[in-house]
Amino acid sequence: MFRSLILAVFCTFGLAGGSAWAQPAPAEDGDDIQVLIDVSGSMKQNDPDNLRVEAGRLLVELLPDASRTGLWLFAEKTVPLIASDKVDSAWKQQAGKALANIHSRGLYTHIEDAISTVLSQGFKGNGRKHLILLTDGFVDISKDIMQSADSRERILSEWIPKLQQQDIQVQTVALSDQADKELLEKLAFETGGWAEVAQSADRLQRSFLKMAQKAVPKATLPLRDNKFNVDAGVQEFSILVFKTAQAAPTQLVMPNGNKLAKQTMAANVSWLESRNYDLITVRQPAVGEWRLLAEVDPDNQVMIVTDLKLQLSEIPNFVGEHEALAIEAHFTDRDKLITHADFLGMLSLELGLDRQPPLKMTPAGKPGFFQQSLSGLALGKHSLKILADGKTFKREIISEIEVVATPISVEREIDAAQRRVRLLLKPDLAVVEPAGMVVNAQVSRGGNPPETQAASEKDGTWQLELAELPPAVTTKVGFNVMAKDRSGKPLAPAVKPLTIDDSWFQPAEPATADAHATEHGQHVVAEGGHEPAAEHPPAASASEAHAQPEQAQAAADPTNWWLVGGILLAINLLFGAGGFFIHRFLKKSEAEQHQRLLERLS
Repeated sequence: MFRSLILAVFCTFGLAGGSAWAQPAPAEDGDDIQVLIDVSGSMKQNDPDNLRVEAGRLLVELLPDASRTGLWLFAEKTVPLIASDKVDSAWKQQAGKALANIHSRGLYTHIEDAISTVLSQGFKGNGRKHLILLTDGFVDISKDIMQSADSRERILSEWIPKLQQQDIQVQTVALSDQADKELLEKLAFETGGWAEVAQSADRLQRSFLKMAQKAVPKATLPLRDNKFNVDAGVQEFSILVFKTAQAAPTQLVMPNGNKLAKQTMAANVSWLESRNYDLITVRQPAVGEWRLLAEVDPDNQVMIVTDLKLQLSEIPNFVGEHEALAIEAHFTDRDKLITHADFLGMLSLELGLDRQPPLKMTPAGKPGFFQQSLSGLALGKHSLKILADGKTFKREIISEIEVVATPISVEREIDAAQRRVRLLLKPDLAVVEPAGMVVNAQVSRGGNPPETQAASEKDGTWQLELAELPPAVTTKVGFNVMAKDRSGKPLAPAVKPLTIDDSWFQPAEPATADAHATEHGQHVVAEGGHEPAAEHPPAASASEAHAQPEQAQAAADPTNWWLVGGILLAINLLFGAGGFFIHRFLKKSEAEQHQRLLERLS
């Protein structure tokens, strides 16, 4: 008994080792980004100073090396501004010169031709695909308005399914309120992209910044009151500073107090100056607190290049109003997951939503991962901010999501044995008038051309049958719903597209309802609706039967509690004295330990 007691005391202070968690290998090919820029005649009014040039230059500078990018101009036809190629310093220099050729002399706004041309000639890589579309008008291909209307309808019914089929996310920028925002938002929503409205040409740079963030997110350092801290793991930072016409020249104050300005001659500093922004890049920056001498602007950012990265699970751009948003975060060093217990013990992660108090992210069920979820989000766009504090370093990722109304819910019935899926679409009767509602689905299987399939109505539910779905083949389903609201006005409810793969047919996790119910004192109803029979008392388990003789022996051998108390008192004194000296030692060496760990990781 005494041996068991002493062993239990020492086990209380034992440490458990961690294990690595497998990570998917990064894609060999970089992202494929194609940019379509409207050069129709209406741009003379909406962009009289041709600020598309400066916005385009900012976008080019924000593109990561090794991504594959092409720039296109479109009006009545679509022509390449610079051919698709891997991004490097030479490509950026060439693209910067080519952007000067942006004009406003086009006759029409042939968006369909622009999408068709890019799909056939632009996308060639195997990485993630993004299409950025800037326009200020409606689909306009002819003096005959019916031809333009037909072209717009083809975009909705034919080209959106093709974009979905090729996993191309469309990011749209509507310049002015004259643009077809309904079409642009549909393109973004149906492909999982993003839609922005630039109310004026002066806002184009900010819109293009968001497009770049959506296509290729960048890690940042927190910028608070125009101050930011650079740690030893930062190899390079680029600070984007938006400014007004009356603003004083931008300056940076280094940790040693020296100032950097546009005129500063430094081999490790590059300075891109524009009328509306400065983009300052510093390679191998000094460690410590930097200060920005400029007007405070919420869109200013400090983007970094580092091996020590904060990584997030994929965050959808669109979230249904009744959906919960789960976010996971982890750190990597040279793209390898970090599971060191001492490193993870330093971390504190927070998830902020808009201006609300942040929520603490907690360890997930796998080593190295942290998690938090959001629910009950209001309709509209929201800003997410994930901040990681490692005591001697900080990392931040800012993203945006849009919560959309879901007047039509989608449920699924799955027959795994027959690999059959039935989708059930149910309208919210408080919003949608079910009479006359039509639901068509665009179904694309394994890269084959999409097929239109009509859903059948039964008892107020629209059903779509997908049978004999072959293994290892992905099926994409997009929806086109035509209905009216309760007042009789036309309504086109948005329904998020679905991707059906083998995970849909995997067996469910074993149920734990019995244990949960027992814990809460509930009765468990067995399958078939009957309670389990309780005619006989349950037999004792093997462990309980083994424990009974030991318990009997313990009862027959009374414990000397004076001796036990003396041992516990001695142990407590021993650990108390030892703990005091250990605390002093750990306190003294904590900073050194953090620094050594960061140096080893980087």
